[in-house]
Formats: sequence, structure tokens, C-alpha cells
Amino acid sequence: MNSRSVGIDLTRVLGLRSWLAMLLATLLLPVHSRATADVFTASLSSNSVAVGDQVQITFTLNGSGRNFKAPSFEGFNVLMGPSQSSNIQMINGSFSQTLSFTYVLQAVKEGTFKIGSAEIVLNNQKVLSNPVTLTVTKGTSRSSGGSSGGGEPMTRNVFIRASVDKSNVFRGEGLVVTYRLYTRVTLVNYTISKLPAPNGFWSQEIQLPQQLQFHNENVDGVNYQVADLKKMVLFPQRSGNLELDPMEGEVIARVQVKRQRSNDPFDQFFGNDPFGSFFGGGLQDVKVPLKSQPVRVNVRELPDGAPAGFTGAVGKFTFETSIDKDKTKTNEAVTLRIKVTGKGNIKLVDAPKVNFPPDFELYDPKESVNITAGGSGASGSKTFEYLIIPRNAGNFKITVDPFSYFDLDKKSYLELSGTTLDLAVEKGNETVTTTVSGVNKSDVQLLGKDIRFLKTADPQLALNPRPLRGSWLFYVLLFMPFALLLIALQWRKKLAERMTNVALIRSQRASKVALRRLARSKELLGKQDHAAFLEELSRALWGYISDKLQLPVSELNRDNAKTHLQQRGTTEAMINELLSVLDACEFARFAGGTASLPDDLYRRGIASITQMEEQA
Repeated sequence: MNSRSVGIDLTRVLGLRSWLAMLLATLLLPVHSRATADVFTASLSSNSVAVGDQVQITFTLNGSGRNFKAPSFEGFNVLMGPSQSSNIQMINGSFSQTLSFTYVLQAVKEGTFKIGSAEIVLNNQKVLSNPVTLTVTKGTSRSSGGSSGGGEPMTRNVFIRASVDKSNVFRGEGLVVTYRLYTRVTLVNYTISKLPAPNGFWSQEIQLPQQLQFHNENVDGVNYQVADLKKMVLFPQRSGNLELDPMEGEVIARVQVKRQRSNDPFDQFFGNDPFGSFFGGGLQDVKVPLKSQPVRVNVRELPDGAPAGFTGAVGKFTFETSIDKDKTKTNEAVTLRIKVTGKGNIKLVDAPKVNFPPDFELYDPKESVNITAGGSGASGSKTFEYLIIPRNAGNFKITVDPFSYFDLDKKSYLELSGTTLDLAVEKGNETVTTTVSGVNKSDVQLLGKDIRFLKTADPQLALNPRPLRGSWLFYVLLFMPFALLLIALQWRKKLAERMTNVALIRSQRASKVALRRLARSKELLGKQDHAAFLEELSRALWGYISDKLQLPVSELNRDNAKTHLQQRGTTEAMINELLSVLDACEFARFAGGTASLPDDLYRRGIASITQMEEQA
């Protein structure tokens, strides 16, 4: 064999070996990729959660990597992350490192979701984690929550729950609703972002301590720390199946995050949190959104057979009538008081109808309410004061119609007897004395009589060249007294009708009364008494709506107010602005606000009433 043939064979052998090496490398490449993928894994704290619950996903790399890229978390809210931690351990004299990236997700809708692979660069090579599948079921009855670091859903650890003392009531019957915070974890802070609006209800706030008062309570065999966030007495204003608005907020919960345990005794000195690694985990502050579950109340309509004077009082009441004096003189003021006392929707109670003599001057009644609200409902009294001025002398009777209410214990209407008050009016001193300064003794003082001093100068008399009789002026003067008499009688009749029509008087004086109340609220604002200011402003606006629309307090709610304002031709912009001021006022009363809010509410309240009066 010559040297040429040996060289050719050697070349063939080397070429064959190179080809085999390339083939072997190609075959081993997937094996290397799979081995690399095994060192980068994704895991879930739970494979199934409810809508609103939170779940923890952790991407763990066995090694030291860079350029981590998370997958898309479509269908979830990212509440926290990535939270990075590392773990170093020594085995048989060699070190190994574990790198973790943790996210806290919140499920927002039902379904089965596949979370794709995360990416990281390891040894200059891109590595993918395994995808994971998570099943999201329908939300539980508890509020939205999260997952603790240990993987337990936070909905079992912290939530808001609304409860009512009774869920089947009559229209106008009071029920107590309580919004409570339940927690099994340490809370760093809490905020209420949305207060429940009493839609369809008239509410009476129950005062709670400014600081949360926690107590132990066992729920389904689990002990919780429980505190009342808000408590109200609600009075439904319409029948039907009504739903209470939820309360929304969030808390910062301090939870323990479990980490991968190490058998290396030196691991605690190399971790990011040596003490946390030593004890098996670290503490993290997690933001947990909360929302109370809906609560429905079945409101039954009051039975038929209500007395003619029934205005919507529900509960148990008594009433009394008094007058400050039974003898007076003309043009002197007299005060009539009607006081309703009892337990129930006392704030919504209207006074029984009062029948005054037609020639009495009547002013709007002044209302004062004294209510105590507690866990058993609302009780107290409501007083109506009428200021009346008799203009003519005589013996008069003022009659007060019976007061009726629906008794919850007897499930029937009760009527309390009316009252008749006697008032004797004597003629007062109506002589008017008018004196004018700068006159001499020859002048005569006018004493309400048509007498003047005598003229001592010679009178200048002359004949009228044109006789009055038969002229147009004669006939005008002849018939003028009769015309004036008819006008006076008609005016007196209308005046009597107006004085007996209390609703009309209230409607015409609505703006004056509202502006007077707004002036009082301005004084409270100047004293920096924001709570009293907001209450007075709300009372002024609701009072204006009640008087202007001639709506009794028992029918006064957002829906009725909006409907009646639309029927009067009030523009939608004005209606929305007025209701917006009332909503902002209620929210500021119970949630607080910025320092500029009270001034802005006052200006908007004045503007709303002014614009509605101009349109009217």
C-alpha cells in the first residue's frame, strides 16, 4: 500500500469521525435542553382557587441566572412581584445555589387558565420553565382576599362581612346592618375606599369608637379577631327585594412567606434573610382588596286599611299637643307644639294635620329631632313648633287630627285621638301714634283719627267751570268702591286658601328656608365643625327638595326626588348636580375628605338652589 492510499484512507476516517461527532452532538442537544429545563421550574401554592382569591406562583432556578422574563398573567391581577430570593447550600464540600421569583396573583374570572413559561439565561443559554394550569371556580360567599405566603387563600384569613339582624321586614320597619372586619393575620393598615350607599333606605348612623375594637369570634370552627367597621339602622322606603350595597376597601396584611428549606447549617449565613431562612420563612406586607358580599332584604308592603291620616310612621309612638297660652291679644304670637315620641322611623314621622282658623297668620313649623340609635334600633322624639299670629279678636278652636301609625308588635294600624285647643283672642291696642320732629305747637298730633287743626287764613274759593256730575270721572268714582270691594273679597278668599294650604306655603318659601339653613351651615363651617356643617347642609338640601316638591319625609328618597324634579321640567344637569352634592355630603360625613371639600360643597349647594329657583 503506497503512501497516497494511506493518506486517502486517513482522510476518509477523519471525515467519518467528524460526521459522527456532529451527529452525536445533534442527538444529545435535546437531552441537554431537557436537563436544563428541569432546573427551572414553576409551582403554584394551589391548583384551584375561587374568583377574587389570591394565589402564589414561584419560579425556581437551580443555579445562578440572569435576565428573568415572566410570562403573561392574562386573567389575573398582579398584586405583588416579582419578589426575588436566593438560597445557597454546601453539599460534600461543593456549593449550589437556588434562585426564586415569586408573584402574588388575584383571579378575576372563572375558567381554566394556562400560565406560560418564564424565561431566564443560564450559562449564556436561554432556559424555559414548565407551564402550569390553574382552575378558577365561582367566588365564595366571603369577600375578595388573597394568599398568604404559605399558600392558604387570604379569603380565609381576612375579609369583610355584612350582616343584618333581620332580613324580612315591612316598609318603614328598621333593621340594623353591621359591616365587620374578620382577620387571622396581622394587619399593618386598612382603608375603606367605598362606603355603602343606602339606596332605597333611609339610614341612621350608629356611632362607633374611632379606634377599631377587636374581639374574638368563632366562625365555622375558626377563631377570628373581629371589629365593627360601620353600623347603621336602615328604614326601607319601598317594598320589594332590596340589596344592600357592599363595602369596599383594602388592608395591608403581614404574612409569612415560606421558602425552600435547606439542610446546610451554613445556609442561614448566605441567604437574603438569614433569620427568615433559619426559622423557615420571612415576613412580607401584602395588599389585600376587600369587598363585602351582597345581602338581600325582603321588604313587604304595609297591609291595606290604613287610616286617612296615616303618613308612614312604623313602630310604636305616642304624641302630645300643647299651646304656650290659651289667652292672647291680636297681633301677638302664640306657639303650638306637637311632640311625637317612640321607637321606629321617628326621623321620617310627619306631624298630624293641624286645622287653623283662616285669619291666623301661620309660619313654617320648626322641626327638632332627638334620636338615639343602637343595636336595638332607633328611638327618640320629634317636635313640631308652629308660630301663629291671630289678627282678629274672638274665641277660636285649633283642632289637631288623630295620629296613626303601624304597630309592628300587633301587625295592625293604631290611631291616637286628636286634640282640640281653645284660644281666646282679645282686641289689642292698635292705636298708632305718629309724631314728626321739627313742628310747632299749632300742629295737631295724629292719633288714628281724621282731625286736623283749623286754618285761620282767608279761604280762596272759586267755582268749578266744569261740573263733575255726568263726566267720565264721575262714573269712575261712582263704581270704584264696588270694584275695590270685589277685589278685596277675592284677595281675602285667596289669602285664606293660601294660609290653610300649608304645603303650598312650604313650597313657596322653600328657597328662603333652605338659604336660612345654609347660612347656619356656613357658620358651622367657619367654626371648623365639619361634621355639624355636613349634617346641616344635607338637611338643608333635603328640606328644600321636600318643601319644593311637596313631598312628605316618608317618601323622600333619591328616586322620588329625581322623578318629581323631572316632572317639574328641571334639567338633567341640575338634577344630577343636586344629587351629586347630596352624595358627596353623605360620603364626606362618614368617610372624611380634604380640607377644601366643605367649602366646595357649600358653594355647589347654594348654586343648585339658586339655579332651580331661577328656572322655576
